[in-house]
Amino acid sequence: MDLSVLNKKLALTPELRTLGLRIGLGLLLLAVAGYVLVYMSLRQGERLASQAAEVRERIQRQQLLMPTWANIAAMSHNASLGPVSVPPAEPVPRTRVYLMPEQLEHMARAVGVEPLEVTLNPSSLGQDPTSIQVQGVFSGSLDGVRELLMGIGRMPSLARMERVELRATDGRLELFIQLRIALAN
Repeated sequence: MDLSVLNKKLALTPELRTLGLRIGLGLLLLAVAGYVLVYMSLRQGERLASQAAEVRERIQRQQLLMPTWANIAAMSHNASLGPVSVPPAEPVPRTRVYLMPEQLEHMARAVGVEPLEVTLNPSSLGQDPTSIQVQGVFSGSLDGVRELLMGIGRMPSLARMERVELRATDGRLELFIQLRIALAN
């Protein structure tokens, strides 16, 4: 065996240089393509998995509320119209409107619902000077929340209900309500 071939010096010719550059650029392009194909796909997969988990969680919350909604629908379908009839309007004097949050809190406590926050919105008088907006968040059982809504609906000073939201939280219902109270001149 002739080992003299191993002792030869390798001369770097222009052709070998361009070949080396081409191989280097090829490896760089291969690394970029691998990054795009593998790493970006994994990140996209993780993002889709987190979105799917969020959707599953929302569906689970909705499924928890479905029996409650069905119960409310059944109760309202079977309820007599007597307690729901509209009372004659009795607007609140402007000098006593500051008592409305306290009155709503008392109504809630009377039916076993905990008032979390009840506030007047004085800036709402700019939208409609004949009524003022009241917002409240309450927490309680289904029956208590239903009774509170029925009681608010029977309030003679109620001008209109603007927004009602129900959420299930820790085995209880949380009620957000936004309504307008009619004001006397």
